[in-house]
Amino acid sequence: MVGFRVFVRSVAALATVAFAAINCSCRDRVVGDEPMSYGEPACLWLIIPRGFYADGSRTKILDPDGGAGRVCLCLTDEEYDGLGERLSRRGFPEPGTLLEEFNELAYEECKLLASFEDFVDDECLEYYEAGEWLKDIYWSEPPFDNGTPPGFTCIDE
Repeated sequence: MVGFRVFVRSVAALATVAFAAINCSCRDRVVGDEPMSYGEPACLWLIIPRGFYADGSRTKILDPDGGAGRVCLCLTDEEYDGLGERLSRRGFPEPGTLLEEFNELAYEECKLLASFEDFVDDECLEYYEAGEWLKDIYWSEPPFDNGTPPGFTCIDE
């Protein structure tokens, strides 16, 4: 059974690579596939959707500490490189990719942070649909070493 599972994964991986080559998409790991190793934190910064108050004023949607919201995934160097060039990541991501996973997590975080204020509307959906914040994924290392939220780790304990 183990040999069969490995064979199926190999065939699925080849099919994914072939599909990506045909569609000229990035060589992004498919959601649900096991990572190549534990990896390191790569974090998406929610830069900078705004929320709108009933009086028409607006403000940046920030985390409780006053910084940009952020979400992280554990990636290997190869997976991070597979996300593609920074500015080419914008746009609604292909289904089942890490970019889609980042986009979903960012949308959830944006809505959560927006819920802490008395906004009547926010730009979370617009950023999600445009994949706008996908350009802001960085390794959690200087100068972005404060990107990892408290308690986030890539070490399997």
